[in-house]
Amino acid sequence: KELNEVSGGYGPWQQYAKGSYVNYGQYIVYTVVGTDSLKGIAARFGVSDQDILHWNNVRDRNMLYANQRLVIYPTVLR
Repeated sequence: KELNEVSGGYGPWQQYAKGSYVNYGQYIVYTVVGTDSLKGIAARFGVSDQDILHWNNVRDRNMLYANQRLVIYPTVLR
């Protein structure tokens, strides 16, 4: 159970984003993996890709990289 809470667990949302996250209550910190896309990460957490860019002061949507940490304020945790 603890591993699932820290790693994000397993489920159908894995098709959207395969990185892990840590839940801090009001927000999560998501660690990007090389195959992630901004749209996929947004779909996983029920937010818009524009929100993710704004929350993390990322200006170029193509500038995601492996092991990058993103702060996300999800509407739903999957």
